[in-house]
Amino acid sequence: MSEKYFMDLLTEEEQALHVRLSTVGELEKLTLERYAAKPAINTPAAELTYAQMWDMVGRFRGFLAGEGIKTGEKIAVALPNSAECIEAFLAVTTYGAIAVMVAGTGPVQSKEEACGVAGCKYAFCRENLNGIICWDPAEIILPGAAPAAVLKPEDPVAAFFTGGTSGTLKCALLSNKALMTGTYNGVFGPSPVFGQRYYGLIPFSHIFGTVRNMLTCFLTGSCIRPCTDMSAIVQDMKEYKPTLLVLIPALAGMLLNLTKLYGKDVFGGELKLIVTGGAPQHTEMARVYIEDLGINLVSGYGLTETANLVSGNVEVLTHQNSVGKVYDFQEVRFVDQEIQIRGDNIFLGYINDPEETKASFDGEWFKTGDLGYMDEEGYLFITGRIKNLIYFSNGEKICPEQIEARVDRMPGVKASMVSMKKNSFGANVLTCEVYTDKDQPKTETRIRSAIDEMNNTLQDFTRIRQVVFRYEDFPRTAAMKIRRQ
Repeated sequence: MSEKYFMDLLTEEEQALHVRLSTVGELEKLTLERYAAKPAINTPAAELTYAQMWDMVGRFRGFLAGEGIKTGEKIAVALPNSAECIEAFLAVTTYGAIAVMVAGTGPVQSKEEACGVAGCKYAFCRENLNGIICWDPAEIILPGAAPAAVLKPEDPVAAFFTGGTSGTLKCALLSNKALMTGTYNGVFGPSPVFGQRYYGLIPFSHIFGTVRNMLTCFLTGSCIRPCTDMSAIVQDMKEYKPTLLVLIPALAGMLLNLTKLYGKDVFGGELKLIVTGGAPQHTEMARVYIEDLGINLVSGYGLTETANLVSGNVEVLTHQNSVGKVYDFQEVRFVDQEIQIRGDNIFLGYINDPEETKASFDGEWFKTGDLGYMDEEGYLFITGRIKNLIYFSNGEKICPEQIEARVDRMPGVKASMVSMKKNSFGANVLTCEVYTDKDQPKTETRIRSAIDEMNNTLQDFTRIRQVVFRYEDFPRTAAMKIRRQ
């Protein structure tokens, strides 16, 4: 049922082109047959065709062979978004090693910690990491191309870090089958989907950036320009003129603010579609993009452990607050409201963490930790996270995300977090911490009044008893989710 729903989004010509692959190596064969002379990677300095890109990938494979890298070796790709990052990832995954994707920006200590958690001895990195053999793509000499290894769908191929909102690093290992199932489902969206111009804002170290922004781009014969300098986004997009952006909602909001300064042309004038994920998508932002700017916006839901894509919503205005319908090749069930999933897209386990892996499964079913439900039309809704539930002495419990979603829609609110905090009398009360602009007393008064009105619609034990204002953003994870204590 879901496959037909999503397939009907494509034209007949696009349906004929869309194929499901089982390994990253098959992606090389397919794109060379179909798109060899077409552009694959664009940078301000040069443009690589698919033939040129895969030649570079083959030379990276030759380098790995020369270094004596064995099949199954875990190699960190700790590079910022760039052509070299793409080539290194594709080389490692088609060589038969495991690409451990590590954030290419940030402190050296964070990269070293990530390599330690995953057990990496080697890394493509522009810096020296303690205890790791590092290769800087700008300094190594690449030999002639080496062919891709023959791999199976079940073989492990890539790993991505996830810490959720707790900050504890876990490294999820994915197979070829899982990665390419996510990529297959990533193609589905409002037509046209083939031959587009992607812009690589989402870090490739995040599974959303790799699956929906990089691999989906190549499966559709599209071209991508990696964003190498966040301060040059405006000039970059005006020059490149992307037609498709893959963003987390926080970035979509940032770009929306840029349109107030530079107008719609900030995107280059040819943007047709924005795909958001990684966090809840606010309906009002979607409305502005779709109705005011004429740029379609779709959203979805997924986790690192599910190869990113679980569901997609192409009707964000008519099915508000839903994360859409579930993609094919997976099943969803609800156990005490928790969303559990099994299928071809599920990860193999957390590297070097068998206890956490065991705790994450109920038989074949991956326990997402997300609470939700599905309506009669088959639309999936997320209501909160199990670990974020707030329990009361009367036995009741609430999902703070449901209250936060209502507060976040109030004018003047940039973000909010609901938790139990002590009041001036030392009693623990339900508190809403609100991030807003400084020195705006009228705005704060309006927010307090709006929360009072909201309280009138809530059960007594779920009402906000204390409002606290802050003038700096909350600490956030790499996916821009609020990091909860």
